[in-house]
Amino acid sequence: MNRLIAALAALAIAPAVLAQESQPVDTAALEGKVTSLEEQYAETKAAVAALQKLKLSGYIQARWAYNETGLPVGAGANAYNTTPETAPSQNGFFIRRGRLKAVYGADLSDYVLQIDVTPNGVAIKEGYATLKLPAGWAVDAGLQLFPFGYEVYSRSSSDLDTLERARVTRAFLGGEYDLGIAVRGQIAKLVNVKVGVFNGNGIDSGQTGKDNDQLKDVIGRATVDLGMLTAGVSGWYGKTVNYARADDKKYDRVRAAVDAQLYLDLLPIGGTALKGEWMWGRTTIGTNNANGGAGGNLPGLTSGAPVPTGNGWYALVTQNVLAHNQVAVKFEQYTPNLTASTDGATNATVKTQREVQVALHTYVGEGGKVTLAWFHPMNGKAGEKAVEPNADQYILQVQAKF
Repeated sequence: MNRLIAALAALAIAPAVLAQESQPVDTAALEGKVTSLEEQYAETKAAVAALQKLKLSGYIQARWAYNETGLPVGAGANAYNTTPETAPSQNGFFIRRGRLKAVYGADLSDYVLQIDVTPNGVAIKEGYATLKLPAGWAVDAGLQLFPFGYEVYSRSSSDLDTLERARVTRAFLGGEYDLGIAVRGQIAKLVNVKVGVFNGNGIDSGQTGKDNDQLKDVIGRATVDLGMLTAGVSGWYGKTVNYARADDKKYDRVRAAVDAQLYLDLLPIGGTALKGEWMWGRTTIGTNNANGGAGGNLPGLTSGAPVPTGNGWYALVTQNVLAHNQVAVKFEQYTPNLTASTDGATNATVKTQREVQVALHTYVGEGGKVTLAWFHPMNGKAGEKAVEPNADQYILQVQAKF
């Protein structure tokens, strides 16, 4: 029966097959269509290959903050209404950071551009070109991170354990970025190194990224990763000229830092990390335009005093709680001037600034994070009550990252 059905089907379609075979095939048209498809495929392949070299990333941090700090001493009752700039900074609803970063990786070079978009405006954060060298080494030229310290060079602002960097870090590395050229690579497959020559006064010195003199600073950092333990050492040497003085006096701009991070599995609920960093330096980064923008804490224009030398440190512990939560507790201390005196019954000088910070992070879905943080300053002179009243800050932040 099956053979009979097959035979009948063959007889039924035979006339159609013979009719098709009798018509000539236009091979030129077919070749043209194939060529056209090949050209379209080549164009699509080239476009996709180019897009694969371009990587976009970014994040936005929306915050609500309440700062217990009141009006400055002597300010009128309506000072907020008449002079809004007297209001505590980072208070109420605001956008802390809104970053968009593009990296294009070619065969022997990279293009990097990062901008920060907030209601205050659009500002460039990074913009540099990378030339790739043999053996994994590279040269970065342009606006880039200071190769100094763990919190600046090794930690993104989107992943800070307690939302903000330490006071000592903000003093000596204000703005976090500077213009210069640096070489980076790995030594003996163990030590990562980056060292370069930079303007030295950063992008938050009141000079909007421009150097205030022709002198340059040498900045470098070396890190070692042993798995559960990582550590780094950073160094900085340079000088700055205060052209606002009649004698164009030069001042040292030097810094040093050491840091370590230890990662442990102590509790069954999640990993534990212990982190610490100590930093010492002279000539902070600031916006003191009266001093020519050369530094944030230079002596007065007619003063012969040296630049204050300060130091600071922080200790931090983080604990993961199951898969989606993390608790971070940080204690930090910063002494802007190691020789400052607090003697005298009426001396209100705060020599050492201390603060406790606590943050609870909850990770939501892909790239989402909600953080509740508490900042508790503890400033005061020796022998006095350490807690500074009515200065706490409470922060609720929602971050989305891609």
